[in-house]
Amino acid sequence: MTDARRIEPPPDLPEALGVYFDSPASGAGFRNPWGVNNDKGFLDVLKWQAAANPWKGAKRGRPVADVVPHAAAAYDDLADGRISWLGHASVLTTIDGVTALIDPVLGSVFPAIRRLAPAAWSVADLPHIDAVLISHGHYDHLDGATVRRVADRFPEALFVTPKGLGRSLPRACRSVVELTWWEAAVVRGVELCLVPAQHWHRRGLADMNRALWGGWVVRGSRSVYHSGDTGFFGGFEAVGRAFPSLDVAVLPIGAWAPRWFMSTQHMDPDGTVEAFRLLGAKRCMAMHWGTFDLTDEPADEGPRELAAAIARADADADAFHVVPHGHSSLL
Repeated sequence: MTDARRIEPPPDLPEALGVYFDSPASGAGFRNPWGVNNDKGFLDVLKWQAAANPWKGAKRGRPVADVVPHAAAAYDDLADGRISWLGHASVLTTIDGVTALIDPVLGSVFPAIRRLAPAAWSVADLPHIDAVLISHGHYDHLDGATVRRVADRFPEALFVTPKGLGRSLPRACRSVVELTWWEAAVVRGVELCLVPAQHWHRRGLADMNRALWGGWVVRGSRSVYHSGDTGFFGGFEAVGRAFPSLDVAVLPIGAWAPRWFMSTQHMDPDGTVEAFRLLGAKRCMAMHWGTFDLTDEPADEGPRELAAAIARADADADAFHVVPHGHSSLL
C-alpha cells in the first residue's frame, strides 16, 4: 500500500531557511521562491556554442569512468541497506526491503548524445523495483525508453514525480503519484520525499516550467539524499535540518562549465563540497559525470576538480566517494 504525508519544517529552523519551505507554484507554472531562476534563453545558448571552449584540446582522447563487471550480481550479494550508481544520475537503493530506482537512463539521450561509458546495468538486470523516482523532466534524467522498459517489466511499480511531470511518463506507467516539495509517498514504511532543488523544467517547445523539479530523500532505517540537477543554494541546509544524519548524499560533480551559463542550474565541485557540509550527511557519492558529454569540461574532469575542491575547503577526503559505473556499497 502507498500512503502520502507532508514533511513539516523542524521547530528550530532558522528564519532565513523558511523560504525553502515556501510553495514553488506560480500561476500556471513553477519557480524557485528564493528568487534565483534560470534566465538563459536561446540567444545565450548560441553565445555559449559560439565561444571558444578552453577545454577543447583536453577533451580529445581522454578516458572515461571505469565500469564494474557483473554489477547486478555485486548488488545482489549485499545485505539490505545498499546503493548503486548506475551512471550519470541513475541510482538504485534498497532500504528496509523497498527498492527505489532514481532517474533511470540506461541508454543514450537522443541518438545524438551517446554514452561515453556503457551502461553497467540493463533493465533485465534490475532487481524487483518498488518505486521509480524522477527528479525532473530534462531528457538526461527522464528517459522515456528506459522508463517504458522498467514499467513493462515491473507493472506494479509506483512512479513518483514532481507536480506536472506525470503526463510526460509513458502510458505503460500504471501507478503514478505527483508530489510538491516536502511531500512524501510512503511505500511499506519507507518515505520517498521530494525536496527543493535550484533548477527548472523544459521538455518541449511550449512547456517552460510547467512541471516542477526537485531532489529526493529515501528514508527508512537508513537514508539517501539524491540532489537531482541543481545549482548551489541554501536549501541544502534546509534538507539537512529536516532529515538529520543522512547516510549518503548523492551529489553531482559534472556538467558545470562554463560557469556564466551553468551556475544557476548546475553546481561545480566547490559547490558540491559545501553542499555536503550543509547537508550534514555521513558520506558523499559522486554522480553526473563520466557518462555523457554535455558541457565544456571533459566528462571525466569532475573527480580531478572535486579533489582540488576538497583540499581548498580542508574537508574530509575520506567522506567523498568517486566510484566506477555500477559500483555498489552498503549505506
